[in-house]
Amino acid sequence: MSWLLDPRCEIDADGRSVLLGQLLSSPLAIVMGSTNSLVLSAACLILHGGLVFALLGTCEVALLAVRVLVLKRVRDIWQVGGVPDVGVPVMLSMAWCLMQGLLASVALQTSNLPLMVLAATLIMGIIGPLCARNFSAPRLALLLVCLCDLPFKVGAALSGNLWLWLLLPMTPLFLMGAMQIVRTFQHLLTASLRAEAQQRYLADHDALTGLLNRTGLDAALVGLPAADDDILAVLGIDLDGFKAVNDAHGHAVGDLLLRAVGQRLASAVRPGDLMARIGGDEFMVVVRNMTPDAVGHVGDTLVASIADEAYSICDATVRIGASIGYACFPEDGATVEQLRLQADVALYAAKRTGKGASLRCNLPLRLTG
Repeated sequence: MSWLLDPRCEIDADGRSVLLGQLLSSPLAIVMGSTNSLVLSAACLILHGGLVFALLGTCEVALLAVRVLVLKRVRDIWQVGGVPDVGVPVMLSMAWCLMQGLLASVALQTSNLPLMVLAATLIMGIIGPLCARNFSAPRLALLLVCLCDLPFKVGAALSGNLWLWLLLPMTPLFLMGAMQIVRTFQHLLTASLRAEAQQRYLADHDALTGLLNRTGLDAALVGLPAADDDILAVLGIDLDGFKAVNDAHGHAVGDLLLRAVGQRLASAVRPGDLMARIGGDEFMVVVRNMTPDAVGHVGDTLVASIADEAYSICDATVRIGASIGYACFPEDGATVEQLRLQADVALYAAKRTGKGASLRCNLPLRLTG
């Protein structure tokens, strides 16, 4: 089933979720499709008669009831944020498409012109919506089209009308056209989803360094601290000497330097820690489950990672330093906002001491050498 539902395109997890949602068609669409099928079954009973049409009509009603109930349950799970199993609705769709193909096939073999026209109209009327509703899973869309169309073509071949054999060589081109519709719909939606994902990313991330920006950091910090026993610390970082480098070598070198600093910071913190560029040459790191002493060592490490090695930017070799102020929960503040304020106070105190320092608010200065 996973192979059948594979969208066969590059898309992130959120985009895949949206594509999967396209398969959960509304009950109204199911009812409309079954209504058309019942109209053909009734016409066949009236104009031709036969147990097979009565049986197909009865199966259509039963399958309609099951599909609506199953789809409603799946959509209820989906709407509350759950991850439903779409395997059952997909298999019911396959069964329904096969039933339409069989109904049209038997109707063609009656050689009754009105019934033949109605059968062809039914199949052609199904193909377009199938492509439009299932384009997020191209393999499934092609399978559903084939389940409708191929029995119809077999019925045409068995109808005794030789002219209808012309439908057989037309089938490959017809299927290619259907897949082109699927690809076009999917391309339009995936392009839109990628653009939305990029916009969401840029709204929360700094375009230069790829780190969180101020907005993204604020969003990530919502609800923190999560519990009274959480240990959380905020470290504010300001680069020392960056303005001199920017003035001497230009903004292009300055931008590349900020990017390099972001990479060094990322390599110096744990994967679960939050890191952001909050503006200019100011950065912020948020760590959890770490004692105040350990946070102080993290500050020392970050200062050293920024300052110890020179940066080779274009044709320039430059050096900068960093000053850090940090505050720890719960000793230095009861909320993230208080911690950030205290970290800012400690940061500017560190810069006043001569820079290159890591300082906790209201506590003795920690010098890195």
